[in-house]
Amino acid sequence: MNKTTLLLGTIFLVFSFSSCSTATIEKVIITESVTYDADVSIIISNNCLPCHAGTFASAGLNLEGYANVRSATENGNLLARINSVSNPMPQNGQMAPVLIATLEQWAIDGYIEN
Repeated sequence: MNKTTLLLGTIFLVFSFSSCSTATIEKVIITESVTYDADVSIIISNNCLPCHAGTFASAGLNLEGYANVRSATENGNLLARINSVSNPMPQNGQMAPVLIATLEQWAIDGYIEN
C-alpha cells in the first residue's frame, strides 16, 4: 500500500468520525408549582389512559383519577417506566422531556391536587 492511499484513507476516517456525536437530553427545569388538576391530569389522559383505564387496564395499572396516579407515582412505578431507556411508556415512544419534568416536579411539590 503506498503512502498516498494510506494518507487519503486516514483523512477520510478522521472526517467521517468527526461528524459523529452523542445525543444528550437536556434537563428541563419547571419553576412553577405543578398540580394534578392543572398539569398532571392532561399528561396522563393524553399519554397513559388509552391503555391504563377501566376494568381491564393494561398490566392491572389503572391511572384514572388523582388517587391512582399519586399511588403509582409515590411507589416509583410510574416515573420508572416513563424514564425507562429500554422499555419506556407510553409504548409509542418516550414522552417529551417537559412532560416528564412536569410529572417529576409534581412529586417534588408534594402531589398537589388542585
